[in-house]
Amino acid sequence: MLSVYSQGSRRWLVFAGCCVMSFVGSGLIVNTAGLYFDALGQDLGISRTAAAFPVSVRLIVSALAMLLFGRVFSRLNLRVALSVCVIVCTTAFLACAWFDSAWQFDAAFAVMGASYVVPVTLAPPVLLSMWFPTRFGTVMGIAGCLSGLGGAVFNPLVSHMITAYGWRTAYAATGVTVLLLLLPFAATVMERPSPRNAPDVQKSQTNIPDASLSDSQKKYRRHLAFGLLLLSMVLLQIASGINQHVPAHELAVGLTLGQASMVVSARMIGSAVGKSTLGLLLDGRRPSLVMGLYSVIGWIGWIGIWLATSASIAMGASLCAGVGQAILLTALPWTIRQVAGEGDYARPLSVITATGQATVAIATTVHGLMFDATGSYSLSLAGNVAWYLVASTALIAALHLCRSGHVEQ
Repeated sequence: MLSVYSQGSRRWLVFAGCCVMSFVGSGLIVNTAGLYFDALGQDLGISRTAAAFPVSVRLIVSALAMLLFGRVFSRLNLRVALSVCVIVCTTAFLACAWFDSAWQFDAAFAVMGASYVVPVTLAPPVLLSMWFPTRFGTVMGIAGCLSGLGGAVFNPLVSHMITAYGWRTAYAATGVTVLLLLLPFAATVMERPSPRNAPDVQKSQTNIPDASLSDSQKKYRRHLAFGLLLLSMVLLQIASGINQHVPAHELAVGLTLGQASMVVSARMIGSAVGKSTLGLLLDGRRPSLVMGLYSVIGWIGWIGIWLATSASIAMGASLCAGVGQAILLTALPWTIRQVAGEGDYARPLSVITATGQATVAIATTVHGLMFDATGSYSLSLAGNVAWYLVASTALIAALHLCRSGHVEQ
């Protein structure tokens, strides 16, 4: 009885830690960067491209770090590694409060990229996959939901702090918040299951290979499925690259900074709803139909963001786009695990995610360049509508390819 209790309590402590990493990591570290673009441009006299470039640097470095840590994840002392990463990321945020040149932000965001990737991007899905093998979609959806709620909470707070106290104070407060909220969990509860406390696996969410297929056919299907997942990741991240520019887009069409932050918060709320419900449905319903439904909702949302000129319509469209964002943040990792099976999930996840990080890094700066060249984000948003539709189709095709070559367990 004691071992069962220990197993259950450890599992839920890890789950709580993953939720906090998502809530603070994605909600505060990742999703508030765009709120600083206007203030930095005005105070430091830099272009929109220069203001957005540190985000691209962070994403490129995080992609490289993801490839490295994905290979050595199984050998890391997680508590030590996560604690060091949180402290380093905090230091980088605090340093931003004292900078007065664009290159200094580039350097600090490079440090952030190397440090936030393990606790925020890699550890939560991998640990949840280990501790909850039969309910991976559900728990990952809940944890991902909290990243959306984190954005909904932190975006208006950071926006208010920038407006009332300045961007330097906002950066300093962000660093302190990251340290206080993440370090206790990183240092105490984040761990892999050991043979003694590993969860029992009665039924896996993955599939058994169909005996009618040859080894070469199975290998071909697997590689083609991973290729489609890479394509989906790249296109979804091209679309995602506009996210940091949404506040600036709303300002360009006449909204205030407060209204723009509420548009971003609406997307975060939609993302929370989308990820929590999508993860649950993936574990219990026909996945391809579920993914198709959420893809359509997200597609409609991006059309609305592109065309909206009023705060209320923009917030409604942003809410729909957030629901659809679950395709990237929940359905893609879930499908990667379907294709990868019970093996080393961290490696294929890290490769595909790193590709996506590099893509969004480039896309974030390209969207800024397009704004500087045209004076609006209309061309970028029109492209998003197309990329999102193709990416969703590729993801569903990868799942169908995987399922067509397998039989349910």
